[in-house]
Amino acid sequence: MTDSATRGVKPLQTVREILHPTAVAIVGASGDEQKWGGRLLRYMLRHRHDGPLYPINARAKELMGLPAYASLRDCPGPVHLAILLVPREHVRAAVEDCVAKGVGCALCITAGFAETGPQGRADEEELVAVARAGGVRLIGPNCMGLMNAHHGLCATTGVVMGTIGKLPAGGIGMASQSGALMGAMISRGIDIGAGFSSTVSVGNQADLDLNDFFEYLIDDPKTDVITLYMEGVKDAPRFTALLARAAAAGKPVCIAKSGRSEAGAKAAASHTASLAGAWPAFEATCRRWGVYLFETIYDLLQGALLLQRGKRATSNAVAVFSGSGGGGALLTDGLEAHGLVLPELSEATRQAVAAVLPATHRQLPFDFGMLNHAAPPDPEVAGGAIGIALDRALRDPAVGAGILLLTTQPGQERVVEAAVAAADRSGKPLLFVQGAGNHGEVARRMLREAGHGYFDSPHDALAVAAVLAHRAEPEPVAAPGAPVALPAGLPDGFLTEPEARRLIEAAGIPTTPWRFAPDADAAVRASHELKGPVAVKAVSARIVHKSDVGGVKLNLQGDDAVRAACGDIGEAARAAGVDRLDGYLVTEMWRADAELILGVQHDPDFGPFVMVGAGGVLVELMKDVQLAPAPVSHAAALAMLHRLRSLPLLTGYRGRPAADLNAIADVVVRLGELALASRGRLRELDINPLFVAGGRVAAADARATLAP
Repeated sequence: MTDSATRGVKPLQTVREILHPTAVAIVGASGDEQKWGGRLLRYMLRHRHDGPLYPINARAKELMGLPAYASLRDCPGPVHLAILLVPREHVRAAVEDCVAKGVGCALCITAGFAETGPQGRADEEELVAVARAGGVRLIGPNCMGLMNAHHGLCATTGVVMGTIGKLPAGGIGMASQSGALMGAMISRGIDIGAGFSSTVSVGNQADLDLNDFFEYLIDDPKTDVITLYMEGVKDAPRFTALLARAAAAGKPVCIAKSGRSEAGAKAAASHTASLAGAWPAFEATCRRWGVYLFETIYDLLQGALLLQRGKRATSNAVAVFSGSGGGGALLTDGLEAHGLVLPELSEATRQAVAAVLPATHRQLPFDFGMLNHAAPPDPEVAGGAIGIALDRALRDPAVGAGILLLTTQPGQERVVEAAVAAADRSGKPLLFVQGAGNHGEVARRMLREAGHGYFDSPHDALAVAAVLAHRAEPEPVAAPGAPVALPAGLPDGFLTEPEARRLIEAAGIPTTPWRFAPDADAAVRASHELKGPVAVKAVSARIVHKSDVGGVKLNLQGDDAVRAACGDIGEAARAAGVDRLDGYLVTEMWRADAELILGVQHDPDFGPFVMVGAGGVLVELMKDVQLAPAPVSHAAALAMLHRLRSLPLLTGYRGRPAADLNAIADVVVRLGELALASRGRLRELDINPLFVAGGRVAAADARATLAP
């Protein structure tokens, strides 16, 4: 956890103490509920924590029945948390009062700081300096506060707090870079029956940041599942370490992150002064540690609710149940687009539902309209025929999860009662879609009270089911392999292909046989040594894409062909503005069954990553790549290959020879070791293509960039 002690002053409170204050002051409190200071005071009176509440207002003696004080310094007792709702120009004075009073934390809801530009950022940095000098922690500015439902603390201006009778206590913890989305998640959680431990809006993260509250939620015994809404990553190494800690603690982490697109990244930066990191690197890091990544906060909440209830999908095979044959058919159609499949029930399961379903309807999707409600009940299963059908299907090993579509069928309450009982008996998630409009209000209430939640759209249920099904278990960091030494004499900056080949060969990665030739005569001699058809390529640090400028000639046989190719390449280089080449690379031609791209990317936040994907001329068109943080274990490398859409091209598609996936995975592992050995110097490396010919693999081209 961030410690101001390293800056000379020990913080007055830990994050846990900040979230469990006794005495709270509202600086900028008001008796007018049209103002934020009045709303917050009303909310905190309605949801009263166990301790003093001090309204601070220089022009009032009493507010909403409480004595009011002109300044924090006038409060009769200690203050642990001060909520700042004063105009921007008065925030610094309020922070100075916090220091003078010895307040543990200033929660600054006031906006207008770093998110507004350079001057706002400078003013924000001054606030932090003042607070830290007095040991005061700062949350925000530009946030909407926090809630600790188990502590009775409602220190948020979220308007939902004015519409509920009690705080929704439960096991879902939340830290959010958006205050409005925090409020929306709380509101939606109340609708579906979700409960929260603590929720925190971090705002600009000037001092305490999302990592601080992430760490708190990992350690908090009241939190079963952690949810994060993120726009950017502050201190990526610490964030990654916390993902590992959460995985070790067995606490599911659910994240929704904006900034996946260029436009989204710009919106995030202007919203809370965050710089959104590169999405692929973030996604790969989260995948390694078993994070559940959702597209929306509403999906995030629904997934967290299922996980909080201990439900885990065992595969991507989803059983579909419905009271409507048409509804079930449409829901089944939607599975494929989400990477889900309809499971085939075993003969044992079909026999187990024989009493309640006719022979023609004992395969999924189950249509409850075909149930035999006169069948003998099972005393261990509630809900008669409905309960039996759900229970038996969810027990089938082929079923990883289930979705139940509720329509306007009669007796919907009986369906929900049976389904809730079956869901409680199963460790697999059963997702409820309420598609009955206003007719389904009673069923919604039943699901809410049972804490099961519900979806309003089949698409949303499918999206959440897909996240639950596709999430992989956390991957421990790979054990270090054989040490890799970078070749001596490699220059800084862009490497020529011979230099890049030397680099990857040092890591034990095979390349197609090759020779460097300083001139055409040497290229002819090299073709004799290599035998058979050869390729000739331009060598120059000034030419990045050789093929684009005519710097590559293929399938050359004979001295005249090689010499002519060298002349043509020299002319093409001069036309591209390169008067003199370093020479030519002559390499053996291969007939490949498949071409891959492999590489190393250095993310400025998360460090080195290894990439593998469909290569050759289709790399930009297909964009079929997988990324993983380095180092990569052999098992993780194989998993990357199996996630490729183009995997069938490696496994014998339409008579192609099957590739040796282990050999390809070995190259991925070695690239990860090379990236680590470079200690950040290797900024970028591409092997494109890596030729795959049955059990053989070899790099046919490579380029790299080294930092000083």
